[in-house]
Amino acid sequence: MKTNSVTRGLAAASLAVGALAASTPAASAASAVPEPIDVSFTADCPGFKAELQASGKLGVINLPGDRQFFTAPDLGITVTGPGDSLSYVITGVVMVQNLSDGGQFVTATGPNLITVPKANGHPAGLYYTTGTVSWTLDKKGREVGGMFTGSGTVTDVCAAIS
Repeated sequence: MKTNSVTRGLAAASLAVGALAASTPAASAASAVPEPIDVSFTADCPGFKAELQASGKLGVINLPGDRQFFTAPDLGITVTGPGDSLSYVITGVVMVQNLSDGGQFVTATGPNLITVPKANGHPAGLYYTTGTVSWTLDKKGREVGGMFTGSGTVTDVCAAIS
């Protein structure tokens, strides 16, 4: 895995796409057909809260085997911090596999924005990923393994907008 300005011990515990899904009625209804969204929310960065504005389409596909795909065709997001504002196209796919012990195995492919809470000795943050990255969460949402794995590239967005 390649990293770009990111502490290798970091792993994601939640997704910007997941935050979008939870905050939009169309997406939380688990629509397999991507629905339009236009939503603002905040995410924690070390020392400040980033403002996020997302618009485009978001869909949730429930699959056999207790799995979900989050799709985001035509989804763009602008992240604003105290020093800068950056825009990303986050049209990747996120697959969540619910595990028998209550945990989750998550794989993100393509361009995604991953939110990371303060946990396991690392600060909260936002990471733009491309390619394929994966992580495992226990039933309490804590990382197991402690870092993104896979062949993808990870960029620290909080550092870029601070």
